[in-house]
Amino acid sequence: MPARPTRRPRRRCRLAAALALAALGACAAPAGRGGGHALPELRVGELALDARAYAAEAAFLFPEECQALSRSLMRMELARLEGRRLGIAPPDAEVDQALELALAGIESALPEGGSFEDWARERYGRSGAEVRGVIRRHLASNLLYQLVLRADAATQPRYRLHLLITTDADQASDWGDKLRQGADPRALAGESMDRGLDGQGERLLPAYLPEPLAGGLRGASPGAVLGPLQLDGDRAWLTLRLAETLPAAAAPPPLAVLLAELNERPVDPLEARAWYEEMLRRYTAREALPAIQAPVPAFVPLERP
Repeated sequence: MPARPTRRPRRRCRLAAALALAALGACAAPAGRGGGHALPELRVGELALDARAYAAEAAFLFPEECQALSRSLMRMELARLEGRRLGIAPPDAEVDQALELALAGIESALPEGGSFEDWARERYGRSGAEVRGVIRRHLASNLLYQLVLRADAATQPRYRLHLLITTDADQASDWGDKLRQGADPRALAGESMDRGLDGQGERLLPAYLPEPLAGGLRGASPGAVLGPLQLDGDRAWLTLRLAETLPAAAAPPPLAVLLAELNERPVDPLEARAWYEEMLRRYTAREALPAIQAPVPAFVPLERP
């Protein structure tokens, strides 16, 4: 949930909320009517919209939004499982601090005389306390995700490298030639689409990178140049120079160390992709949208207590 409110059609907000509920239960929902997955707020008489049917239809009409939502939900669940395995939990003080910043951002954007309570009810149809609780849960989940990502990376060998990114294959090839001739990658970073968090293209990445990066770096010596190459599904071309390989830690660092490292060096997009794909392999999660091949009735009778 964003810290600052934006004006979006209420239909989109309700779609996101309904998709979240549907994605949580649709794939594992039992066949047949009911099953506890109805959306009672979307009803016709005594019939409520079935969340599985809603998700299947939305997956067809809004594939990009559904893909992003399903990955977000899966990422949170993977982080929860890893947090339990590693014994890591987000500190309450850090979550509360993030919550105060998020609420301050929302309130600063409200019209003069507006209240958080009114904004919550207008945008989500829920009380301010309910919306505040949802924001806090999302912030806690996000912090847990970042903590376990860094904890997992620390228990793997890590590569410190300079990475140059472009959509031009010829430029990527030219970078490779220059680096192999001894050019300083920091001098080329200004030409890269993404110069990294330090502005010089330097990254610290775990060994479980996507292919062909992982295979190219395995056993490489400092100074080795890789590229140009592409990751599966990407349009960008990558050229890199390995600076050093750092050994794996025997155990994850303490929470204080992880928090300090995250504050100094936020999660890199390639680092996030590498962790996500590694967790999918580790937990054999099935990354798929709610299936359309087994249609269910769109409206089902409301369950009675």
